[in-house]
Formats: sequence, C-alpha cells, structure tokens
Amino acid sequence: MSDISKIGYSIRSLRKSKGMTLQQLSEATGLSTGYLSNLERNISSPTLMNIQKICEVFGNSLGDLLERNAESRIVVRKEDREVTIDEENNMRLETIDFGTGNTSYLYMTIEPNSSSDGLWWVHECDEVGTVLSGHLTIMLDEQTFELNVGDTILIKAHTRHCYFNKHEKTPCVSFWARYWDDSEEV
Repeated sequence: MSDISKIGYSIRSLRKSKGMTLQQLSEATGLSTGYLSNLERNISSPTLMNIQKICEVFGNSLGDLLERNAESRIVVRKEDREVTIDEENNMRLETIDFGTGNTSYLYMTIEPNSSSDGLWWVHECDEVGTVLSGHLTIMLDEQTFELNVGDTILIKAHTRHCYFNKHEKTPCVSFWARYWDDSEEV
C-alpha cells in the first residue's frame, strides 16, 4: 500500500535510479536544492504543481511515484548502486538505496595519499563507519582518529568532519550507515 506522506522517498529513489544529482533535478525543475532535499526526506510537503514538475522531468506520473513508494527492495545489486566520483579528492562513493527513505548506506573508497584539505562535511544525521580495508584518518572538529581494518566510528549529526588516506600505496574502503530522524526539523 502506498503512502503519499512518504512520496519524497520515491522521488529520491527515482532520481538516483536515473543517475541524477539533486543539483541536476533542481536545474531541470526550477526548484531549489534545499527544497528538493527536504522533500526527499519528507520534511516538506510537495504541492501538486511541484510534483507535476518533478514527474515531467522523470517522464512519470503521480501514480508511478505512489506505486514506487509501495515497493520495498531487499536486495541491491552492485551495478544498481549510485556511484559518485570526486576526482579532486580521490574519493569514490557508492550509495545503496533500499527505498526506505530514512536510512542510507554507502561504500567509500579513498585512494592513497589523498588529502581532504578544505573538504569538510556536516550531515543532518548520525553516521557510523567501519573500515573494511586500508587505513582511514578522520578529523572531527579538532580531534584526529586513525582507523584500521575493523575499526568503527560514530559521527554524531551536525559534527564537522573530513576523511583522508595517508597511506602511500593502499586504498581505504569503508562502509557507512546513516539514519535520519524524520521528526527532526532541519
């Protein structure tokens, strides 16, 4: 059964399946990235006019979005992951989307001798990361943590952080889980 109050999850899932970034959807619809981000997390409610703009970009109908919202995925194949490559920072992100909306998972690969100077992140969610191979350096505000294979770290929401791999030869692969509390206002 579909739930129109959770339609944002369908929009995010469809956008990712089409390989679109939030910025690209923003440019195609004329809607701000902030609005679309909040819409995808079901923090804001869409107007019918805005849903129509989004459906036109995707070539779908409201019914398609509602039907997609009713689907739940239990397997995500490697080839179905949304891949983002940040060549400047030698980083590859592979997002895993089960269509549940308030969780996301990703693999992060950072090449050797990478630096994250100036690439600081702040998320509106808690995230937990585990190093699967290599070594990962994480800076949380003023603290630095060196993580090895099997080490796990919790980064609380709204904590400024950056990642890098100081190793000279080995890439670092880590797995991350994020959870958004839909009751929080951003």
